[in-house]
This record gives sequence, structure tokens and C-alpha cells, in this order.
Amino acid sequence: MVRLTPMNAEEFAPYLENLVRTYAEENARAGRWSQADALAESRKEIERLLPAGRETPNHSFFQIASDPAGERVGDLWLAIEPRGGFVYDLNVYEPFRRKGYAEQAMRLAEGVARDRGASKISLHVFAENRGARKLYVKLGYSETNVMMSKPLAP
Repeated sequence: MVRLTPMNAEEFAPYLENLVRTYAEENARAGRWSQADALAESRKEIERLLPAGRETPNHSFFQIASDPAGERVGDLWLAIEPRGGFVYDLNVYEPFRRKGYAEQAMRLAEGVARDRGASKISLHVFAENRGARKLYVKLGYSETNVMMSKPLAP
């Protein structure tokens, strides 16, 4: 029902800008960064992870396409690192959510990671993203650490 196709340079630029913005929003909402600093911090962190952008070794960027129609339904960023495969980003576009695309894309990503020598695959998910957490548990992922915080009254 889906396939992963490598992103080209023209597709990567808008993907990266959206990723920076979305990651900033998620981290600000989670309390990791202030709203004022979030965009700059997001850009800095992603530039650290991708010093050569799309050409950074061991990092792959895919479009998630419906099959056979070929309609782009999302994006996926997968890295092969010493710790194993790591999914840095999985985004199924809003109109296509809750239709099985994310599950199928993750299964394909696991195959890519395995084919590239990874013996495990990991990811990070924000606590408030209950839908994604439910999907990952369904796929056999388990929590390896939990970070907690509590706002303090002035």
C-alpha cells in the first residue's frame, strides 16, 4: 500500500524547513525550549545532526508514497548509527492519517535499517503524541527511558 522513495534536493529543502518549524513547535510545547528560542534551537540542533544536509552520511530521507497511485502522503528520515537505526522523523500528512500509512512506512524503514546492517531501530516520540505512541507499541517498540517534568508555581 506504500513505498519509500528517496527525496531529491528540490524535495528536501521544503521538507527541512517544515521539519525545523515543526520540531521547534513540539519542543516549545513540551517545555524543552522557550517559544522565543525554539526556532533558533531547532535549526541549530538539526544542523548539528545534518552538517552536510541531505548528503550527510548514513542519513536517508524518503517520501512516503501511496502505492500504486504514487501520491505523496508523508516523509521519513532514517539514520544508521552505531546504536542502530534511528527514525528521526516520521510525518504522515493530515489528510492521510489513521489510514495505515505510518505503520506500513515504519515496517519498510525497519527493513531498510536491517538491510543496512542495523540490529535494532529506535526513535523518539513526544509524550503528548498518544497516537504515535500507540502505533509504536503496536509495532513492538518499548520505552527505554522516560523524561518527566512538572511546572512550578511562581
